[in-house]
Amino acid sequence: MGRLISIASGKGGTGKTTTTANLSIALGKMGKKVLAVDADLTMANLSLVMGIDDAETTIHDVLAGDADIEGSIYHTSFENVDLIPAAIDWEHVRKADPRKLPGTIKPLRGDYDFVIIDCPAGLQMDAMNAMLSGDEVILITNPEISCITDTMKVGIVLKKAGLAVLGFVLNRYGRTDNDIPPDAAEDVMELPLLVVVPEDPKVREATLEGVPVVEYDPDSEGAKAFMKLAEEVLKIAGLKARVMY
Repeated sequence: MGRLISIASGKGGTGKTTTTANLSIALGKMGKKVLAVDADLTMANLSLVMGIDDAETTIHDVLAGDADIEGSIYHTSFENVDLIPAAIDWEHVRKADPRKLPGTIKPLRGDYDFVIIDCPAGLQMDAMNAMLSGDEVILITNPEISCITDTMKVGIVLKKAGLAVLGFVLNRYGRTDNDIPPDAAEDVMELPLLVVVPEDPKVREATLEGVPVVEYDPDSEGAKAFMKLAEEVLKIAGLKARVMY
């Protein structure tokens, strides 16, 4: 059975979608079959980051009862990676029922090694339904105290809800001299620090091109960090990476 991992945060703009895309592709490069799911029903953009912008059927159609889940799964150009995109127009958002997310996503675990779920920020109903579609969660935070404390609160709530919090990613580290250091962030979060992703212009450049940085520039510092994150996830799962990737 595959692992269902929600990517979550306490604030928007921390890099959940970027992490979802790059982690999914990195795991695919390591020989694992991966499904990336855009469960951010109101601010969807995972499909744009992963180079699919013409999907006719989305998770919104499934949650509205207008389509079967199989029809919303798309093969990407990235090795071993499929994608369930979300719609970006308000009409689809209005019709979709976020309460159906867990029952829609959980059965997909039988077809993949990993299902990586891009979730909305915070603890509102749509965010909770998305996060509870997974069994495990990776938290994403930036090196700012308000962001770290908000994300810590999300982790506490998810633990109480029964999810296994694997750890957190300190994303975009090094933007300013006032960034919270990794060891201090780990002390506040009281969770394992899985990886530090440095501030890297290549990550933004890759996003603008619609190609995640692990594919766009594998030698960049950002790409190396996301590949390390994938290695940490495999280690936690007790799995081995394919030697060549």
